[in-house]
Amino acid sequence: MHLPLIAPPGCRFRVGNETREWVKGQTWLFDDTIEHEAWNSSQQTRVVLLFEVWRPEFTASERAYVSALFESIDRQRGGVGNWGI
Repeated sequence: MHLPLIAPPGCRFRVGNETREWVKGQTWLFDDTIEHEAWNSSQQTRVVLLFEVWRPEFTASERAYVSALFESIDRQRGGVGNWGI
């Protein structure tokens, strides 16, 4: 989930075939396994607070498996939590 805190005009976000202008204070919850990207066409700073939210149909063991997978990938990259950077 993304929550724009600072969203000057010209900041957009695309998930799949849907593109939206970011609006300060308006959240967007989406499945990040779908191709997505962001643009800031302004000369100003954009700040977005990111939340990771579990899919409600995942069991506790599935969440543990996915967490272990991402932790392993982070270790291979030499850091922790550097997704999307």
